[in-house]
Formats: sequence, C-alpha cells, structure tokens
Amino acid sequence: MKKTCIATALALAGWAVAPLAHAQSEETDPALALASGSSEAGSGSVTLYGVIDANVEFLSHAGSKGGSLVQMNSGGIHNSRFGIRGTEPLGGGNSVWFVLESGFNSNDGTFASANTIFNRTAAVGLANDHYGSLSFGLQYTPMYDILLHYDPMMFAQQYTWFPTTGSQDSFAFRARNNNSVKYVGSFRGLTAIAAYSFGGDAASFQSSAAYGAGLDYDGGSFGAAVAYDYRNGAINSSNTWTRSRNLSFSVRQDIGRARLLAGYEHYLYTPTKSGSQAQALWWGGVRYPVARRLKLTAAYYYEQNKVPGTSNAWMGVLSTQYALSKRTSLYATAAYAQATRFADGSYTPVGTTDNTAFGSNQTGVTIGMFHKF
Repeated sequence: MKKTCIATALALAGWAVAPLAHAQSEETDPALALASGSSEAGSGSVTLYGVIDANVEFLSHAGSKGGSLVQMNSGGIHNSRFGIRGTEPLGGGNSVWFVLESGFNSNDGTFASANTIFNRTAAVGLANDHYGSLSFGLQYTPMYDILLHYDPMMFAQQYTWFPTTGSQDSFAFRARNNNSVKYVGSFRGLTAIAAYSFGGDAASFQSSAAYGAGLDYDGGSFGAAVAYDYRNGAINSSNTWTRSRNLSFSVRQDIGRARLLAGYEHYLYTPTKSGSQAQALWWGGVRYPVARRLKLTAAYYYEQNKVPGTSNAWMGVLSTQYALSKRTSLYATAAYAQATRFADGSYTPVGTTDNTAFGSNQTGVTIGMFHKF
C-alpha cells in the first residue's frame, strides 16, 4: 500500500515538475519558504525535491562494557527526505500553496516513521503578498522554524543538542504538530509566526493541545529572535494533564565572512502530581566559509540540569563541508560530550540519538556526503 501511495504521488507530481534551483547548503523549511513568499510563485508550479544523506560514524562508550561502535547512518547534516511542493496564483497578490514531505533512512531505505508516508510536513495554505500566510495540517512549530537558523549546526543530527538532548536527558521542544493552524507574516525585516494544534479529545479541549509563537528580526548583518512552545499531555482519570513549556532567546552577528550565533533555551515541565522540573541550554558557535567550496562550523552546548541530584553536561562540535557542486557535498564532523549520568548507568550521548552513552564522556566522528535534488 505504501509503495502504491508513493508511486501515485510521484506520478501526480511528474506532469509539471518545475526545475529546482540549485540547493543551498543550509537547512530550510519548504512550507515556511512558500508561506513567506520567498519561493517561486510565477504562474503556478509543482516541484519534486529532496536530499539524501549517508555517513559512517565512530562512537566511543557505545556499549555497557565500554566498547566502541562503527555504524552507517542516515542524515548526518540533513535528514534524508523527499517532497512535493506547489503554488497556484489566485490574482491580487493571493496564492495557494501546499507541501507534502516524507523522511526516509538512506542506509536501509525504510521510512523515518513507521506507517506514515508524509511524516515531516503535510500542509496547505493561503498566502497574501502583504498580510502573510494561513495554513493547515502537519506543520513545523514556530520555535523549530526560528531556532533552525540560530543553531550553529542547524539541527544536524551529527551533532547538535537541538531539538533534543539525547535519549533520557531530553527537554526538547516540539518540532512539528499534527492538526495545526499556522500563521506566518513578514513585515520590514520582522517575521512573526504563531500556531495552534488541536488536541482532538472530546473529554477536554485542552487535552493534548499545543501552541507556540515567535518573532525573528533580520537586520542584515544582525539578527535576534524569541520563541515560545507550549504543549499539554493527554487528560488522565484525575481530569488533569502534564504541561511542557520552552522559551528561547537567540542572536546572530556577522563579522566579515564569519557568522556568530548564540542563545538560551529554558524548559519547564509540570507533571500531574510531583514537583516541576526545570532545565536550560546555552549554546554558541561560528560558521565560517574558508573558501568558495569549503566551510567550517564550530559549536558549543552547555546544559544546566536543575533536577536534584543530576549534574550538568556539555558538548563541543567541529564540522567541515566541502562542496563538490552546488548540489553535492562531502562532510566530516567530530564531537565530544562530557555527560550527565542517569540511574541506569547510562549518560547523555553526543548528538540527537535514541542510543545512550556508557561512560562519563563520549566521542563521535562522522564522515559522509549528501546530495540535494
């Protein structure tokens, strides 16, 4: 059934696949690009696009006996994915747009999410040149859209501590929400984003609901942003639910060819019975284009864990990319984490992974390539 659905989607896209401009090296949210009017509108178009990213990784302290691991992964810099996006002008500065995007694992060809085809984005919206865009569906949260451009590693799984910080010591904001209504507007360098996700529970309107908002100022060589993310858990037998909140502040400054980035994210979790838990993440880094084809990125993440009896953790990252063409790049990344210990003897690992570390520190080294189409 999955194969039939995908084949049908590609066939529908094939009748009017527009030429895709040379892909940039930075991560982008196609839906946000269309919503903000920064993608082609023209006389209407349908575009098939994607990226495939594969790498080989070395990890220390990857087993309970302290052993190392060498493995192949998908998505070291960019999550492997393909999608279909399109626009239709309605006249008077109005247009309709849609995005359908699916993630997959390049190392084995499986879907990134089982039993879900378009797990990354499935959205349709109306856009106006002056007033912005209103859209509906599975969409990225405002905090994701904003922090994507302020994380030095741009959410690269190898390695960043966004949007999660390992398998257990996690204070992740929600990357995307189902059943979401989202607004995006740009006004003289200021982008405003707001979204609400319906919980869909007849027992309570607030059960499993989520919302968020953000402001991002682009002053050319300087930028600053604030973002907020809130979500409720499902209602329980006591007619209560958990609450999770994230608040972030971030800045960037260009000095010559270098781009400096820094920020702070605060997390507060309120369970239904026990006391609240708070954590914080500080980060900073620099991106520097050494030459036309070569760029370097250095990043540092420091986690303040305010849970009693739990220590703090930090991670340093150094990454380089070499462009073979405008669509294809080679990359190498190294990271070292001095990590928090948990009750089961495991530690916070490098990067965003479902694995755990089994030592007070962990080193990760990745060599890979990606191609955009």
